Amino acid sequence: MRRTLVPLAAVLLAAVLLVAPGRAAAATVVNGDFESGTLAGWQVHQATEAGNWFAYQGTEAPIGRHLGAGPLPAPPQGTYAAISDLADPDTLLLYQEVSLAPGSSYQLSLLAYYSSRVPIAVPSPDTLSVAEEVLGGQQNQQFRIDVMKAGAPLESLEPSDVLLSVFQTAPGAPTVMKPTKLTADLTPFAGQTVVLRIAVAAHQELLNAGIDAVQITSPGQGGTSGSGGSSGSGGSKGGSGSRGGGGAAGRITLGKAKVDRRDGTVTLPVQVPEAGVLRARGAKVRATGAPATKKGTVVLHLAPTGAAFATLRQRGLLRTGVTVSFTPRGGGAHLTASRKVVLRLSPRAGHK
Repeated sequence: MRRTLVPLAAVLLAAVLLVAPGRAAAATVVNGDFESGTLAGWQVHQATEAGNWFAYQGTEAPIGRHLGAGPLPAPPQGTYAAISDLADPDTLLLYQEVSLAPGSSYQLSLLAYYSSRVPIAVPSPDTLSVAEEVLGGQQNQQFRIDVMKAGAPLESLEPSDVLLSVFQTAPGAPTVMKPTKLTADLTPFAGQTVVLRIAVAAHQELLNAGIDAVQITSPGQGGTSGSGGSSGSGGSKGGSGSRGGGGAAGRITLGKAKVDRRDGTVTLPVQVPEAGVLRARGAKVRATGAPATKKGTVVLHLAPTGAAFATLRQRGLLRTGVTVSFTPRGGGAHLTASRKVVLRLSPRAGHK
């Protein structure tokens, strides 16, 4: 009798799947609200083991309370949230793999906040390490949220590994950020398995970073998609991470791309709501960045990678996706927008 149970169960399961109504493909963040009271579904990386990530409730810091730290913000949604806490320098990563089915659109949303005892600092070149031999006398006190390529090194900041930077504290940012809703368009990564990485590098003193209400939604899945969503392919509007208030005050807007057929480069005007740093990256264009000294238009210059340029020389035309991100100078919500661009090269270009 026991041998017949497994085939029968399989038949019954197949029957249920056949009659189940169709729906948009869902991408599930396990325990994204931390209401289990644990970090189940998430994994933790500790560089020095001087700190950790915790599912917490109330306002008492798990480690900092023993070091004279003040109270934490209460979880912004529900009873529990996740918080980083440490006693000595450490790099603390909270991460989870998420599979995005092909052919669907996806939006990530979450609540993020932090409090640092010392000024926010980001080394150059940027790194998540807190080792003295790596920093060379620089300070490293930062909090960032990234969408990573599956299988990439956990502490990597290489553009080829970081698919999308959802949030990053800028040098000199305020030492405190209240719970802020961040959103990001994950549609360009449909069909891939990605890693949500919540990263804290604290080289000096306490840095409590918190997240809550982490979810990924898609059309037909239910739930809200958050504010300030990015545009789809070919659209000109975009931006994620609303800073409260709509319109230009809470998003970045991508203008019309202009192609230079002599070398395959593209100039892309971007309207930004305030001073900060604008960055662009894509699978077939080299990562680029530009400072914004005030509200207005900043022009990004996109150049094809070596492999993309070789393809351009053969075909003369190449379509690719580009993700533009904006980090406000004073800290706060990280804004993103994505679109498709077309790289073109004249037949004689690239030949001497």
